[in-house]
Amino acid sequence: MNPFVQIKSIALTNFKNVESGTVDFKNNVLGVYGQNGSGKTALVDALEIFQVVARGDALPPFVENLITCEKPYAQCTLVFELNNGEGVVESLVEYSFRIQRSQLGGVEVCYEQVSEKKSGKRSRSLIVCLDKGLQEKWISPAADWAFAFSTKDSAIKLEVIKELTSREHRSMLFSKDLAEFVKLQGKNPAEKLEIVDKIRTFAQANLFVIKNNGNGPFSLDFSFPFNFRHTEGKNLSYGNVGISLVQPTVFPKPLYTLIENAFTEMNVVLQEIVPGLKVVVDPKGPQQTPDGADGVRFELLSKKGEAKPIPLRYESEGVKKIISILSILISVYNNPATCLAVDELDAGIYEYLLGEILNIVDEKAKGRLLFTSHNLRPLEMIKKDSLVFTTTNATNRYIRLSGIQTNNNPRNVYLRSISLGGQKEEIYQETNHFKIDRAFRKAGKLNDVQN
Repeated sequence: MNPFVQIKSIALTNFKNVESGTVDFKNNVLGVYGQNGSGKTALVDALEIFQVVARGDALPPFVENLITCEKPYAQCTLVFELNNGEGVVESLVEYSFRIQRSQLGGVEVCYEQVSEKKSGKRSRSLIVCLDKGLQEKWISPAADWAFAFSTKDSAIKLEVIKELTSREHRSMLFSKDLAEFVKLQGKNPAEKLEIVDKIRTFAQANLFVIKNNGNGPFSLDFSFPFNFRHTEGKNLSYGNVGISLVQPTVFPKPLYTLIENAFTEMNVVLQEIVPGLKVVVDPKGPQQTPDGADGVRFELLSKKGEAKPIPLRYESEGVKKIISILSILISVYNNPATCLAVDELDAGIYEYLLGEILNIVDEKAKGRLLFTSHNLRPLEMIKKDSLVFTTTNATNRYIRLSGIQTNNNPRNVYLRSISLGGQKEEIYQETNHFKIDRAFRKAGKLNDVQN
């Protein structure tokens, strides 16, 4: 393994309905539980936005809705472990960013800071801090960036980069513009922005964020979002592609070969999870892609045992969801650099099977998995330190349950805490059975009056 970074913790401020909250990985799996609307999905959303920022891409317009109402900004802070590739964590790297509503419309990345704490040292050495809200000294430490202001021309160029990235809703720290500027000033980017490059690589190649609303197309049997991370020799391929479920798909030959190999690898595990099931990549012949490249026309089929293959669209939603993320789960199991975040992992998946999969990943995975779920079966199958629960307190949104003994069932402790309390924070906003019943009757009577 080459040196890599991996997420250690995530802290949110003014992000959706989370005024303040922190989760951390004590093991390689982190399951987040809580009632509807309590901040579970906020963690997955934050990782999705971080990925956009760290890739240097423009923030989409919907991000404005992630800032807590009437708050000036939302902030996400991630702590990474910098691993030397031999299992030794050499330092902890912290990256914070803030997003705020822009006067030009949309949102902008208004603040970024990267810092590092070497193992065995108390002091934290600041790498770079960008605060676009300041008129002077908006980039620090001043001594490290004195070269950027050594001439009037270089100072103007840096100000232009600052303004440009704001207008284009991009990160300045992760922008190619800043890297080129540093290089042109005669500074070695590997020296000045080495840690930034490592975080960018993590966001591009090793972080996979799968949100439940992204599964809509295959719920409607139109399109299948296939997430993959495939290694062949020294070559690494990764990404997300949409494969049609209603008609054959045409991909360029290299991408088709990659998808074929990824499914071959995935089928080894799939036929054990769903006994006898495998996905067949059925080629229909050569066909040019819209841009004129040589391509292959193919269809995805589902084959179980000796039965005749059927189009994948006729499989259940749960099976399709498993297939959609299985390539990444395989990478999480085998590769310590991979991190997968899945919203509502349990949606459509049989609870017993879900528990079995999570138990295996929790015990043996080398990479990291963050998931949200409503199904309580995994509480009985994974370690208590692998669980975090949401609270009703927006200023302390995430906690671990106290009072769980070695022989306790975390599921029973959680349900008892909902009913009787006993935790440091309230974990369930109480509902009243009789009030809900009366509300149903009242709504029905209003409907009768209107008709």
